[in-house]
Amino acid sequence: MNKLVGKISFNSLTTYTEKIRQEKCASGAALVLMQDNKIVYEHYSGTHHFETGARQVDVNSQFNVYSTRVTYVGLAIAIAVVDGVLSLDDQIKEYLPEFNEDILGDTTIRHLVTRCTGLKFNGQEVSRVFELGTHLEGKRPDLLALIHKRATGKTVAEIITAKVFEPLGMTHTGWMTEGKATLVCDIQSPDSYPTLRLGSNDGSDRNLYVSARDLALWGNLHLNKGCIGGERMLPEEVFTLTSTIQSPDTLPEELSKFGFLWWIKDNKVSYQYDELGTELPEGSYQILGASGCSCTIIPQFNAVAVRMYNSLYTNNNDEFDYIGDIRRFGNMATACLK
Repeated sequence: MNKLVGKISFNSLTTYTEKIRQEKCASGAALVLMQDNKIVYEHYSGTHHFETGARQVDVNSQFNVYSTRVTYVGLAIAIAVVDGVLSLDDQIKEYLPEFNEDILGDTTIRHLVTRCTGLKFNGQEVSRVFELGTHLEGKRPDLLALIHKRATGKTVAEIITAKVFEPLGMTHTGWMTEGKATLVCDIQSPDSYPTLRLGSNDGSDRNLYVSARDLALWGNLHLNKGCIGGERMLPEEVFTLTSTIQSPDTLPEELSKFGFLWWIKDNKVSYQYDELGTELPEGSYQILGASGCSCTIIPQFNAVAVRMYNSLYTNNNDEFDYIGDIRRFGNMATACLK
């Protein structure tokens, strides 16, 4: 599907998507762009894996989105905050008594959703590696999911399924416990067997499989701050929390800023720390997963750009520039949509 929208061609974005598919050794790819609440372009290519007889990638294909899933955990936390069950200023030691409370100290949910706790967790051991709110670290959606369960009595999956997936008819999204034909396999390396990552269906694990269209709908829900087709699905305040900067003031201004685990475009952030392309307008936000699945939301153009791959191949990180790639994708999507 290589069509034109007005005078804007998406062919260059498709060409780039296919170039990166080859470089990443992904067997399949998908691309969906939405603007003004409609799909304006989509592209599907390749197969669910490299072996003979593999299914072709199509609109029903579900990719493991890996870290992109953290925004689903973030939304569940935001719902709990707006409902008054949690507060951004709650200290996490209130919900995680199994860890040393002196080391957890004054760490709050805000620090956890904006990736600046300064804590390293290993099993039930915790240590401090930098001062609270002064640097960035990896994501811990598992801890957020645990806090959510202990505070609300419900899993992330229960909340998001009831409040988002079912009302929006997102039937090609789910935390998978068993295989099925629509699941796209992970490619670990060009010579390895294809794999599926299955796990718990409680919403805390790295087994969220999503179609490109469903991920675009997820982005569009955020873009519209919870209102779809004139119907309010969730309070606007939920999305104001998730998609605007929540990082504490103690974080140096040159470091990346986060909403509820979304990367937020902020022109004060140093280029070396920024995953978002230079052409993306301020206020845009984005999430990227290990397999190459990403969702970029551009409020200034009322648009969402989704790209899906299925490769975990790193080649020892020697050849592929992940940050440069996602920046280029964001810049090209912006050029297509503005």
